[in-house]
Amino acid sequence: MESVVLTLKKLNYPFDIVIVDDGSTDGTAKKAIDSGSSVVSHPTNLGYSAAIQTGFKYAEKKNYPYVIFFDGDGQHDPNSIIDMMEAITLEHVDVVIGSRFLQDGDMKIGVSKRMAIIFFQHIIYLTTKKRITDPTSGFKAYKANVYKLFTKPNEFFYDLPDSNFIIDILLRKHTILEIPVNMFDRQNGKSKIHNTGIKPFIYMAQTLLSILIVIIKKKRILKIGGKLE
Repeated sequence: MESVVLTLKKLNYPFDIVIVDDGSTDGTAKKAIDSGSSVVSHPTNLGYSAAIQTGFKYAEKKNYPYVIFFDGDGQHDPNSIIDMMEAITLEHVDVVIGSRFLQDGDMKIGVSKRMAIIFFQHIIYLTTKKRITDPTSGFKAYKANVYKLFTKPNEFFYDLPDSNFIIDILLRKHTILEIPVNMFDRQNGKSKIHNTGIKPFIYMAQTLLSILIVIIKKKRILKIGGKLE
């Protein structure tokens, strides 16, 4: 994580670096502070979804015009940050997804995880008519008009905000742009979607349930005359 922060700082770009420490016990918060970044810590491990929402809430408090989520495990290429920032500032774009599949690369992906990615590519297209090449990418940028919607508990109910979250955003008529980015094999930590075994299929079932909730919620709002913002 320290090496990631230092590499981001070497870009010499005017952005704040904020680490969301999800109740770690390995001194992550101290290491982050020592590396010169700001830190927001959970008192205990609350999970990936809670860490995302904490990032949204921090950005809202600071009134950031946009926020970029960047993994601290060495998987994302810091040099792609500039491309992400240029893309999210475009007038017609609300969300940017960094896709590992829009350019050649040698990143290893297990068969089960690749199946899950292909499956959710189709689900997203069937529900929104939008083609997303990398629905499980954690490298995303959001404008304030989107991320501020999800600082409320009743609007952010995801255990794993991936394809379900993308569908929710698209059903709200926000625009998503994918751009090619470099990604590497992670240097440490574990994927939120394991590459092997039964866990990718559990992930698929959980995400499908969340997608169903998103669709039911949309239909209910429209039925009573409301609208999704």
